[in-house]
Formats: sequence, structure tokens, C-alpha cells
Amino acid sequence: MTLIDAYIEEVSKRLHKNRRENIKLELKATIEDMLPEPYSEADIMKVLKELGSPAKVAASYQDTPRFLIGPNVFDPYTRTIKLVFPWAIFITVIVQVIERIFLYSGEEAMLSTIISTFAMTIVTIISVSFHVLFWITVFFIVLERSDPSKIQLLPFLNDTKEWTPESLKIKTVPKEKIITLSDTIFSFVGAIIFTFVYWNANRLLGIYTTNGNGSLKFVMPILNQNLLQSYALIVMLCIILSLALTFLKWRTGQWTMTIAIINALLQSVGTIVFILIAVHQDFIHSASIPYIAAIVETNKENVSSVIDKILLASMIIAVLANAFDIYQGFRKAKIPISKSDKL
Repeated sequence: MTLIDAYIEEVSKRLHKNRRENIKLELKATIEDMLPEPYSEADIMKVLKELGSPAKVAASYQDTPRFLIGPNVFDPYTRTIKLVFPWAIFITVIVQVIERIFLYSGEEAMLSTIISTFAMTIVTIISVSFHVLFWITVFFIVLERSDPSKIQLLPFLNDTKEWTPESLKIKTVPKEKIITLSDTIFSFVGAIIFTFVYWNANRLLGIYTTNGNGSLKFVMPILNQNLLQSYALIVMLCIILSLALTFLKWRTGQWTMTIAIINALLQSVGTIVFILIAVHQDFIHSASIPYIAAIVETNKENVSSVIDKILLASMIIAVLANAFDIYQGFRKAKIPISKSDKL
């Protein structure tokens, strides 16, 4: 796809599908008429710059609004959604968490509180998202059908970068090399959840029973919190390194050798710390073993044997998974990026 084709595609995608093909042909003929014979890439750049941004050209083909959100305000509309949605979701999550913290009385098991908070947060996010989308859409419908030029009065909705034909030239980044926003969010949320669980293991990871009303009741922890706290310093360093890596991934947007090296360091240290903790003789809370043995009607030796096998399997899986993650990081970092004038 040449620069001319890319420009026409950018214009046509903002138009109604019933008119796209005709306008594509008309616009292509217009561009060719404006070009000298023969023409160079510099001539193409000059003509495209003279025509202006694809959004403005698309708007010129629209006599009256035939969309819910027409091409005149579509770019500011999508920019507003991208600007408002993340903050709306972030504020919703913060408000829900703070509300639950202040309402937590300590009578209910922490796990039950977390589950109910998570469910309520999801429901609230869905509700807030519908409200945000509805009111933003209503605002732009009214704006487009009254005076679209008023958008200029809201500078934060306008694209501050002047459009140039050079923006049609892109660096071809292989899909495997790209670090998506969802990957970054997943890494950040994972680090926060791990931090919370690690420092509250004695109140979250344990043996539960049910009360008469069907709610969960925490009986005793399974892990030795004192042992976990003895590794708190190095675990905190790993968490800080993980958050720094997540921020670097977000800023870079693709795998680089620096990110691969930091990732390898983080995964290696994390695996070593996990193995050191897991092989410690006091890792499992001593009182939980006879309690479990009494529940399943067996002896403590059998329970200890099963736990040892589970821990061994966990360590093997952790080593293999982290080794594969390190390998994938370096492999993606080595994938070359090609730069082209064509899409």
C-alpha cells in the first residue's frame, strides 16, 4: 500500500460504507490530477499536505450528519473516550477499595470481603462505563448538530500535533515484539495482588469453614507468616523491580534487550527466593498439618508427604515457566524492526 493508498484509506474509513468506494475513486482521481507527470515522492507529500488531514477531507464529503457521530467530530469523540474511560475506571476502583476498607469490621473472613469487593467493583465499572459512554455520546451528538467549531474551545480534545503526510510512514514493528497495554495492566495488577497476598498470607491463605449463615470463617493459616516476613526485604526489592519493569514496558511499548535483561534478572531472583522459602522446614504452619489430617482422616506423615510433593511440583513448574519467559523475552528483543515508506 503506497502513501496515496494509505491516505485514501484513512479518509474512507471515516465515511459511511455505502459511499466509500465511490469516494475512493473520486479522491484518487483528484490526487492524480494534482500531481505532475512524472511525479516523485516529494510531489506526493506536497499534494497530500495541501489536501490536509484525512479527518478534514472526510468531513468535506459529508453534507449533513448521517451518523450518530459523524466525521466532523469523530476524532475528538474517540480521543475523549480514550481520555475519560481509564480515569473513570481507575477512580471507580479506588473508591470501591477505600469504601470496603472503611466498612470492613473484621467479623467477616478477609477472603469473603475480597470476593464481594471484586464482584461489586466489576458491576460498578460496567455501570460507570455505560454512563460515561452515554453522556460523552450525547455531548458530541448535540455539539455536531449545533456548532462543531466549538470543539476548538476545548483544546484538550484537539490533536495538538499538526497532521503531515509523514505520519503515513510507519515503522513496521512485528506483532510478537509489541508489548500491549493489556499486558502492562496485567503485570501491574499482578504485582499489586501478589504484594497484598504476601503481606496478608496469614489471613488469606489458610483453612476455612462455613458459618451457620453460609459465610466463610477463617480457621488458621497454612503458611508461616514469620518465615515470609524474614524474606520481606528481598521480596520488596523484587516487587519494586517488577513495577519499574512494568513502567518501562509501558513507556517503550516493545521488547528491547534492556527489558529482556531486567526481566531475566527479576525472574531468576524471584525463582531463587521462592525455592529458598519453599524448601524451608518451617514454610508450612505446623498446626495446620494435624488439623488437615484430622479432616481427611489420615496421619500427619501422609499429609506432609502430599504437601512436599505439591511444593516440589510447584518449584519445577516455576523454574520451567520462568526459564521459558526469559527465553521468550530475549527472542522477542532480537526481532528486528523494519522501517518503510509503505504500509
